Amino acid sequence: MYLKRLGKILLLTISLILILSFFTTILYYFNLLSSQIYNILKLFISLFSLFIGSYQIGKKAEKKGILEGIKLGGILIFLFLILHSVLFQENLDFKLFFYDLILLLTSAIGGMLGINQKKEKT
Repeated sequence: MYLKRLGKILLLTISLILILSFFTTILYYFNLLSSQIYNILKLFISLFSLFIGSYQIGKKAEKKGILEGIKLGGILIFLFLILHSVLFQENLDFKLFFYDLILLLTSAIGGMLGINQKKEKT
């Protein structure tokens, strides 16, 4: 049951990232976005999608929403690192480490807010 719920949330998060990235790339391709705005939007798309996924898993968690958010963030960061190393064949650097740390923090906050939202409704 838990893995099924986690799988659905992972699918939701990855789908959000892909869909929003697709639209942002189209806007950038047709020169409707500058390169600076495009780079900022790439960061915010990941943060937003991971926050939404962590929030959802936090709402469905029984306890410790922050831990559920960290689990989800850890899984996605692991997938991103594997894809990054396979596709780009680059080593980890400080910039990527800092980016992953921000993603993990965002997912923890999303899970924490999700479990708190659940408690307020009950």
